[in-house]
Amino acid sequence: MTTDSAPTPEGESSIPDEVWEQFLSDNERDIRASAPKEPSARARIVARRLREQEARAAAAPGSKRRRGRRGGAAVPASRIPDDTSWRTGRTDESDRRRLRRGRLRGMVAVVLLVVILLIVLSPSHAWSLVTGKG
Repeated sequence: MTTDSAPTPEGESSIPDEVWEQFLSDNERDIRASAPKEPSARARIVARRLREQEARAAAAPGSKRRRGRRGGAAVPASRIPDDTSWRTGRTDESDRRRLRRGRLRGMVAVVLLVVILLIVLSPSHAWSLVTGKG
């Protein structure tokens, strides 16, 4: 290993002018943008799983059936969900149910608000409506 033992003169820098200009002009955002980014552990696991899945699909291009998880009987291709269905966890039917439930909650909230306002603004009139004596 050799070192440069020649000292630099007082007024000169050991860094080239172009590098020094770049250093002075860069701001933190530029530096962060140019820094290498390493994927997270989860991203690496997902990428590996996808590569393995593609390799298995390429190895058996004409396969219409997949083996079960425990190596048991083959599962018909018609019963295998598409690859994205497990990610969402939502179906059209669940969306419709959620919308109906939301509308019902909204209507109940409006009725409850009207009843509370009636009680707060005119308790005697509200009581006469409840008892039927008017």
